[in-house]
Amino acid sequence: MEKPNTATEQLARLDSVLDEYESSIGLPSYAADFHEPSVHEYMQMDRTSIEKLTLEECAEASLLLGGLSFHVLRSQNREVARVQWAQTSLKSVISGKENQYSGSWDSQYHQAIKENDYARKLLAIKKYAQQRADRLIHIASSIKNLADLFLNLQRAKAGRRYE
Repeated sequence: MEKPNTATEQLARLDSVLDEYESSIGLPSYAADFHEPSVHEYMQMDRTSIEKLTLEECAEASLLLGGLSFHVLRSQNREVARVQWAQTSLKSVISGKENQYSGSWDSQYHQAIKENDYARKLLAIKKYAQQRADRLIHIASSIKNLADLFLNLQRAKAGRRYE
């Protein structure tokens, strides 16, 4: 097998290897999109609408939101892996070259990157992945909290049913 040349090709190879690993531990194939329109309805419900839900609807909401939470967390983990790969690759690519430049270490580091096309692409990948990971950082737990709210409501309704 031919070794990938570009940073983008190497990133695709990394994703492929990690996807194979996830599959080997029993996770389903990763899909970038989460296709379940009703989950959005549950996320946007007002309190009155939530209180009117049946036990089954509460269970469905909890299950769908739990699935979305897992998907968002898995998406964040993918971005974190990309950031770490790009950072490690950057260090490897410019190692020793930063001493050719003057200024602080940070300045030398960025000058070395600026002079290397491959390093610039790695930095762009790292920045993009970091922005995406940062954006998702607390969303999964917020969605999971909402799933728990529906589950707790289901339990409360079930308890009232037997009183």
